[in-house]
Amino acid sequence: MAIVRGIHKVSGWLDRIGAGASFIMLAAMVIITGLQIVSRVFFTALSWSEEVARYLLVWSTFIGASCVYKHAGHISVTFVQSLLPGAGKKVLEILVHLICGAFFIVMVYYGIIYAGKQGGQLSPAIRVPMSYLYAAIPVGGFLLLWHAMDTVLQTLTTKSGEEAVTE
Repeated sequence: MAIVRGIHKVSGWLDRIGAGASFIMLAAMVIITGLQIVSRVFFTALSWSEEVARYLLVWSTFIGASCVYKHAGHISVTFVQSLLPGAGKKVLEILVHLICGAFFIVMVYYGIIYAGKQGGQLSPAIRVPMSYLYAAIPVGGFLLLWHAMDTVLQTLTTKSGEEAVTE
């Protein structure tokens, strides 16, 4: 039980950090894009702004997806699940999160391979290794996997009438 609580606590911690990081990245995108508009109208266009905004969008998408997954905010079809009795509903929920977890494992594995292959290539404008951009795939996949594992454990340890603990 202590391990389950520990995993849940880390999941909450990762969620708070991910939400803060996503907010900062999205705010930076807005500022950089606004700066690009002002520079383009009144001065010379910035050569790096579109690339940085694009990379911030990629990172905020993968990290933000984990935050949304943690709070069950993704679109889901629950028609079959709502027809099942309590135990069947629980089994189906666990099965869905296990399937998602399997996909997240594949995402992490191939994301690491793909990011590694991009290490020698530099981005055109800001000249950083492209592996930094592609690292968003395994990082986001790991966060999603952690939240999926937490959700499965919370569902397994919750009694029939109770709601799972969500932070």
